[in-house]
Amino acid sequence: MLVNNRPYTNENGAFDIELITDLSKEEQEVVFDWIAKNIQPRKTENRRLSSYGLKHVLQRDTGIYITNNQFKDAMLLCGYTPVRVNELNWRYRISSKSKVFQPRYGRGAW
Repeated sequence: MLVNNRPYTNENGAFDIELITDLSKEEQEVVFDWIAKNIQPRKTENRRLSSYGLKHVLQRDTGIYITNNQFKDAMLLCGYTPVRVNELNWRYRISSKSKVFQPRYGRGAW
């Protein structure tokens, strides 16, 4: 759900209203840089990873923990709108050629 064009997540009765701007400027820059380098847009939905899965890949790559809501907020600020805004874990129009989907560390793609 969006409230004032920002994500607002209600998960199991608990509200996640944390935004990317709650992080330090340095952490925000790392998150925005990671999104720019690892995610490419496309016109159709990609169902491979939701916001929840993507935030875990970001954490593995950067060591920065963020909530699902903070990740969704960062994606909005980077120009990625969800396919269905009322879902808990948002899916995006992300190219399968994005680095986030490439095999890493000897394991298969996520």
